[in-house]
Amino acid sequence: MRKLLVSAGIVVFAGAIAVGATGAFFSDTETSVGNTFAAGELDLKIDNSSYGFDYNDPQIASPVGAWGLNAANSWELSDLTGQLFFSFGDLKPGDYGEDTISLHVQNDAWACMAMDLTGTPDNGINEPEGDAGDVTDGADGGELQNFLSFMFWHDDGDNVYEEGEVIIDELTGLPGEIFTGGWLPIAESGGLPLLAGTTTYIGKGWCFGTMAATPETPAENPNGPTVGNTGFTCDGSGEGHNVAQTDGIVVDVKFYSEQARNNDEFLCSSLPPLDGTAGRAVGAALASYDDPNQCDAVVDDTFSTPTAPNFNTIQAAVDDLTTASGETICVNSGTYGEVVNVNKSVTIAGVGAVGSAVVNGGFIIDADAVTVKGLKVTGGNTEGTFAGFYIKSGVDNLDIVFNDIDGPGANDVTTSGGSRGVVNVSGVPISDILVENNTIHEWTTGVYTNPDVAGGTVWTIRFNDIDDNLAGIGELNSALVVANEFSNVAAASEAIGVGTTYDGGSVDNNNFLTDTRVNTYVGPIVPDVDAENNFWGPNGGTAQTGGTDEVDFTPEAGVAFPHN
Repeated sequence: MRKLLVSAGIVVFAGAIAVGATGAFFSDTETSVGNTFAAGELDLKIDNSSYGFDYNDPQIASPVGAWGLNAANSWELSDLTGQLFFSFGDLKPGDYGEDTISLHVQNDAWACMAMDLTGTPDNGINEPEGDAGDVTDGADGGELQNFLSFMFWHDDGDNVYEEGEVIIDELTGLPGEIFTGGWLPIAESGGLPLLAGTTTYIGKGWCFGTMAATPETPAENPNGPTVGNTGFTCDGSGEGHNVAQTDGIVVDVKFYSEQARNNDEFLCSSLPPLDGTAGRAVGAALASYDDPNQCDAVVDDTFSTPTAPNFNTIQAAVDDLTTASGETICVNSGTYGEVVNVNKSVTIAGVGAVGSAVVNGGFIIDADAVTVKGLKVTGGNTEGTFAGFYIKSGVDNLDIVFNDIDGPGANDVTTSGGSRGVVNVSGVPISDILVENNTIHEWTTGVYTNPDVAGGTVWTIRFNDIDDNLAGIGELNSALVVANEFSNVAAASEAIGVGTTYDGGSVDNNNFLTDTRVNTYVGPIVPDVDAENNFWGPNGGTAQTGGTDEVDFTPEAGVAFPHN
């Protein structure tokens, strides 16, 4: 929880007007003493009520299976200073529980919540696990997350999911699917803020097994839920649970609030994701790329007489798709000299290690809901721009992930205007562009975020290695730049360039190595660039910028963030 404003400022004005003389003239004096201004406060406070079986309450020495309040995960109204929403140590299939969070503010406020799955420990492999086929051990080798279901809803304060209450779909499902670190709105622009003096409730249920919503008839439940009166069912039957014995999950929970008054455009999507903060590892981890588990079409450059669903070019596979969305094109190891026009909602995925499939060309993205992953992309002539990825007007929901985006050379001038690893058409609407877990190197500009007309946060650029480019990110606009590592050949080179079109965003939790810098072009830059909490230089030091008054880079990280 972040306490956003706990300050008081007092400005005192005392004024007097006196008029007089030595004679007996009329006179008057009026005095106003002690005029003040005092800042209010915005302090989000939270309490939690947790219910379940005492088998799972670590404070119960001799549990008997009674249902009731779980004191270990319940607390009165306070700041978050180490309290845990979940702390269970003896789950069995069929176990379930319910919690309700309540939020309180002193002034009207917008509020967001994020939850991030940070660990899936296996905690060793016992005999039943091994017999069930479990062979993965270690900090992230567990399987419990595949069996533990969650459901969140907007509650009325009685800890029971009832008819008329709204389920939060983004937080309903398995941990790996829902606890992704993204910020979800509790209250944001376009709706009503949290009101001072009122309480907002969020209910959350969990189940070791299959969970189903069974809303209760609205009623008074002053003592919280009882067995069979939670608003959901939990079915622990089924096969395969043994692989989860001794396993666990670890989840971080964070809340954010911001004043609503005079702040009509706040959106939770403007915040950096939780998994890009708090000093976690930065940069790409290409070795963790997973092959696609299904293929609707296969591309292989050795197919001499291809017949659908087998093709020897990626473009032929895209053109042959009979549906508008949802299919996966698998690209086998090989070299493909083409610029692919992706005009359908598809996933194009390399097979094998990242870079086994090489596209000596690029991609023109001209459809929504496109994913390109697991490839080496060297760039090509994409409608007059030499680029790896060229994003056209109206594109929404594009994921460029786990790729080696390798350009012709940072100082290559054989192409008009230089080269771009990823670039969008200027002045057209685009939205929800994710550039994550890529190596982006040897380009005139690694990522060029041209001004768009959609407004708000358009780009999320995170967990990339952006190296050896003339500019890492050019004309920064509408972007969250989080958990990347920038490193360039030339001293004092430009990691990020910002021009007068800059419309906000965040540069947070990045490593800027070998004297790379945020460079502002001719200004003024309004608003100032938020570049706090980054590491600058191999041995510390301050940010080097072209306009230090326009880049807020303090506080700084004292040491480099570890690399993935």
